[in-house]
This record gives sequence, C-alpha cells and structure tokens, in this order.
Amino acid sequence: MKLLLSLLLSLAAITTAYASDWLSRIDDDRRVCRLSIPGTHDACTGYGFVAQDTLAGNYIACTQQLDISAQWAVGVRAFDLRPDVLTTQPAKDPNAKYRKHHKDDDQPKRTLQIYHGEFATRQTFNGVFDVLRDSLAAHPTEFAIIIMQHERSSHRDGSHWEAMIDYALAENSDLLVDFRPDLTVGQLRGRILVLSRDTYRPTPRGGYIDGWRFDAAVDWQQPATMRGYAMKGVLCVQDFYNMTWEGGTTAKLAAIERLLRVANSAEVAAKYPDMWFINHTSGFKYTSTEYTAEPVSTSEGYRANAADTNAFLAKLIKGRMTTGLVMMDFAGVDRSGEHDVMGRKLVNAVINSNF
Repeated sequence: MKLLLSLLLSLAAITTAYASDWLSRIDDDRRVCRLSIPGTHDACTGYGFVAQDTLAGNYIACTQQLDISAQWAVGVRAFDLRPDVLTTQPAKDPNAKYRKHHKDDDQPKRTLQIYHGEFATRQTFNGVFDVLRDSLAAHPTEFAIIIMQHERSSHRDGSHWEAMIDYALAENSDLLVDFRPDLTVGQLRGRILVLSRDTYRPTPRGGYIDGWRFDAAVDWQQPATMRGYAMKGVLCVQDFYNMTWEGGTTAKLAAIERLLRVANSAEVAAKYPDMWFINHTSGFKYTSTEYTAEPVSTSEGYRANAADTNAFLAKLIKGRMTTGLVMMDFAGVDRSGEHDVMGRKLVNAVINSNF
C-alpha cells in the first residue's frame, strides 16, 4: 500500500512538473498560431465573487473552479479576462471633523475589477498580471496569452476604462509583446501577448481583434482580423455559446469539430499560412430568472455544457495536430458540482497534441 501511494504521489509530481513547463519542449521557431493552447473562458470566476455578488454570482456566473495560479499549474496558458471599472464611494467618517482633511478623502476609488456580466469576481486586472509575472519568472520557458474585452454594464460607469487599461498595460510593458501573425514561441517566451476585443488607444499594446463572431458557421473565408502596431493577421473564431434551444448542443458540437478541421486543413493553410484559431467549448445549456428579470445563464448550465463539449473535443484530438486556443469552462478539473466536466482531460489532450 505504501509503495502504491508513493508511486501515485510521484506520478502526480511528474504530471504537475510537465504541465508547468510544457512549452519548454517546443522549438523556438514554432509559430504560435500553429500551436494547441489550453485556455479558460471567464478565467477569474474561480476566485469567487465579491461579498455583495457572492450568492448570485455563484448561482449564475461561475465558469471555473480553479484560480489563475492553479490553472497555470495544470498547463493553461490563455486567459479570457473581462475587466470593468469598480467604483467605491468613500465611507463616511464620523470623526472626520476631528481629522485633517485631504481632498482625496472625498474622491471615489476606482479599480479594474474582473467581471462576468454584472458580477464582480475577487480578482483585479492588475492582480492577474501579478500572478502571471510570478508564474513567468518561475517558468521562463512559458508564455501567456490574454484575450480581453470591456465588460460593459448600464449599472456601472466605465468611462475611465480606456485610460485605466492603458495605464495598467504600460506598467507591465516589460512583459508585453506586439502582435504579429507569424509570432514564434521563442519571441513570446517569458512574456505576455494581450489581445483586446475593445480599443483603449489608437495602437494596441499587443493586438486588437475586430470581427469576433458568435455563430456556429465557422466561415474561415470571412475571418476576423487581428492587428498589432505594424502588422495585421486573420483569425477564425468559434464562440457559439447559447445551447438552451432544441438542437443547440448538436450545433455546438458540430461547430467545435468544424473549427478543428479548419485549423488542420491544407486548403486553409495554403491561403492563410499564419491564420490564428480560437475554439470555444464554453457555453451554457440552462437559464434562470432566480436573480434577474430576464432569463440568464446559470453555473449549472455551464457545467452541463462542459460535460458535453469538453469530453467531445478531447475525444476528437488524435495525435499531433493544431487545435489553436481552446477556451473552456472548468479547466483542470474533471468533476464540478454534479457534472463530469472533463476539464483536466481536455487540457491534457490539447497540450499533448503539440507533440
């Protein structure tokens, strides 16, 4: 029994070490666009939600069980972030008249919080960069890709978003890489590529994505576009996410498989040799009006979808192939709630398809 336990612990340690440095096994001259990279949709929901959003957030908006550090440890290298401005008004001080007053005491505090819809997670945009900076320092053969968008809401004042994002990225400029379609692993090692679906300055500190699609068509002949400071590229993205209607899951699975085939098509490679690919297994099957007037997604709906889609794509991946960035829910765990979400299985399948 002791020998078996020792072997199991050794295997776990080897698996963790492998996942933590899996990019070290890839040659510097491999193009990033031809890799298979596991990623997380709404990556920061694994931190939980701020106090006032905990109940509703856990019921409606949870798509991950692990935080960024734990996701990194299992091999995730792409992270979907949805920052917006969290404004906190100054608390009233009953002893204010006895204290020296500063003009800043009356100013609201603004933070770039990571949201999922209306719900604020317990992680900030700057906090994610702190985690990734430490992870890259410990594992310099690796890199990270951030896909972000402004998580707008009519209930929040996001007017400071552009300036705050630009400032936060400037503070981390030593880590950032400019997008180019033929970017190689060697050029990205130890650094971060930030791809934003919303603009925050005329030229990006990484790349901008235009033409993001949410349908199931996967039309590679009408791709989205990507642009850095000087170079442009093309992107085929599948982000069909609402499976609540009859036939929705069937359409989602077909879309996942279609993008996988496109990513490995000789015809596509001949026309667009540096095309990038993003394939979402994420999405939801159920909605609820428990906390909202209109039907919205639920965490159980995300789990139920992951149980269908993660296992499906993991089974499709055979041998060495290109999956592109695979953005999944419940990455790194095979069981969440009452569902076999197979997030660890899919992460491993995506990583292994590089070799």
